[in-house]
Amino acid sequence: MPVEYLAHVLTIPASVCGVDARFIFDTGIGLNLISENLAAKVGCRADGSTFTGRRMSGQTLVVPLGSLGSLQIGASLARDVPVGIFDMHAMAGLRDVEGFVSLSFFRTVPVTIDYSAGLLVIEDEASLARRAAAGISVPVRVGYDDCSTDVMLDIDLPGGETISVEMDTGSDVLILNEDFAGDAGIDLQGQDVQKAEARDETGHQFVRYFTELRGDISVSGAPSLRMSNPPVMVQKIIHDGLLGDRFLRNFTTTYDLARSRVIFAIHG
Repeated sequence: MPVEYLAHVLTIPASVCGVDARFIFDTGIGLNLISENLAAKVGCRADGSTFTGRRMSGQTLVVPLGSLGSLQIGASLARDVPVGIFDMHAMAGLRDVEGFVSLSFFRTVPVTIDYSAGLLVIEDEASLARRAAAGISVPVRVGYDDCSTDVMLDIDLPGGETISVEMDTGSDVLILNEDFAGDAGIDLQGQDVQKAEARDETGHQFVRYFTELRGDISVSGAPSLRMSNPPVMVQKIIHDGLLGDRFLRNFTTTYDLARSRVIFAIHG
């Protein structure tokens, strides 16, 4: 199915209980989410349970849960899907978006983002085997927390330090924990570093630094999967880092969570 960019995030068509909608495909969000408006339209009501997650900066968010009768992405149909119900229209720039599809939907269904073709592809066993034969399979750590799912990958920084990053199509540039700034060769007080201080929508005060790494970042054990002089944002976060769209869009990526691997193919 076609994917379209909204700023730096990928949007895809979805069918929710037979109602067509546009969702963001976000590998870093963990939980499937739908807007309050769409929930009301399809009769999805909060059932009294909640999910408590953590933002990358550490603060917790509590989301009421409900269950969708059906959610279909391409040829993949799931029933009784747990979802968080969220006031999405209060989020800037998401007026036409009615939900987020996370990797929780694809726990047993291999899925590929073909950035060069602008497609999201649901794989079967035969097509998955072809992806594996043509690409580079990299082991990942898949984290399951009730109805939330995340994927962690090891990357090597320019100085040789190996860190564990979350694969996050919802982020733009590489986001690096402040603790690793020195290992990456970043002087946070340097003249080529821009500093920003603000509060997020939860009221959390943060400091962010923006610059460019000098050298390559690469997937550990697969040096051909690399990016030179990537832009980076540095902040105090709960992970070593987040690997976002600027890196991932250089490859065709297949998420095969059942086998704890991601298959990368270099464009061209």
